[in-house]
Amino acid sequence: MTNTVLYLSMIRNTPSQARKLDGIRRYCSSRGWTAEPVYREDVSAETLPEILAKHDPLGCVVEGVASHALLPPGLFRGLPVSYVGYPRRFAGNRPNFVFDTEAIMATALEELSAGNPPCYAVVGFHVPWEWSRKRVRTFRAAAKAAGRKCLAFPQLPRAAGEPTEAYRRRLAAWLAKLPEHCAVFAVSDETAVTVVRAAKDAGRHIPRSLTLLSVDNFTELCEGADPPISSIQLDFEREGYLAAKALGETIATKNATGSRKSNEILGPLLVVRRKSTSGRGRHEKFVVDAIDMIRREACDGLSPASLIARFPVSKSLFNLRFREATGHSVLDEITHVRLEKATTLLARTDAPVGSVPALCGFACDRTLDAVFRSRFGMGMRQWRKRNSGRP
Repeated sequence: MTNTVLYLSMIRNTPSQARKLDGIRRYCSSRGWTAEPVYREDVSAETLPEILAKHDPLGCVVEGVASHALLPPGLFRGLPVSYVGYPRRFAGNRPNFVFDTEAIMATALEELSAGNPPCYAVVGFHVPWEWSRKRVRTFRAAAKAAGRKCLAFPQLPRAAGEPTEAYRRRLAAWLAKLPEHCAVFAVSDETAVTVVRAAKDAGRHIPRSLTLLSVDNFTELCEGADPPISSIQLDFEREGYLAAKALGETIATKNATGSRKSNEILGPLLVVRRKSTSGRGRHEKFVVDAIDMIRREACDGLSPASLIARFPVSKSLFNLRFREATGHSVLDEITHVRLEKATTLLARTDAPVGSVPALCGFACDRTLDAVFRSRFGMGMRQWRKRNSGRP
């Protein structure tokens, strides 16, 4: 038996699964193992025995990508397996990691509710996969429970591939009819990029006319769009790390069944705010400019007073318009950006916990500790241990 863990059913050039593989490799590296992907087009129930014979792995992390790639535990004949995003009926009592759709949609609705928009809208993925339909259903249910009106872009069954020009024209026509200042939720960053392009075709300006939020926070897609897209960050790297860790625990106990619950639910990490939501509520150019400055300078010690002093409006008017547009105060926005950086440092680097406050623009260690505990319900050391695997 080799010291290799296989990541099965990975889709090529998919950012989420590339990040999961990074997490799997991080855990495997700590054990002196290697991790190798086996791509979706190469793996099936029929080819699995040959793949396992070729690699002779310690175990497998299996991706739940689509119905044609389902690999239930019985096919592995006792080999330790953990799953990411798999249907419960196939994972059985094996370790299985899935993101909490209800929590993600609740976060999306809360974020889009700033400025009290007149209505909400949701756009599904251009191929109506089940994960997309579930996000649409759950977002609409959350909006209905909150007494909010929510429109959904009508989905038509179509083959997989890039959105067609006809699809984009249909989306543009639908966006053109949305009420002014409607808050739009896209079920993925890729979907949001298509919405941005279709909105331009429709003559709808984001963020002045429509606001837009998506899910996944793939930096290249979100920041490459015009305007940059706000997105809910899901920690795919952590998902991969935890799946590999669960597999390692199963291997250590020589228990192919696993001892965890069938599903380990992962919530959203945080919202990364960019320009696509900076025009919420009543629009003022100085509010958008101020939000851009906060994104750039919050961690360099920027204070609400020093920010407001840059604009030729009174403090009271500034604060009023800022809260109308964002639903929160200037200090709240600065703190949010600083917390984004704090979580990135804790999860992605080996920076000492004691150095994090200064790196994030907090003048006092106790201030960050109090804010962090209020936001996440735990201290930074505990959060790092839970989310990164580092001590």
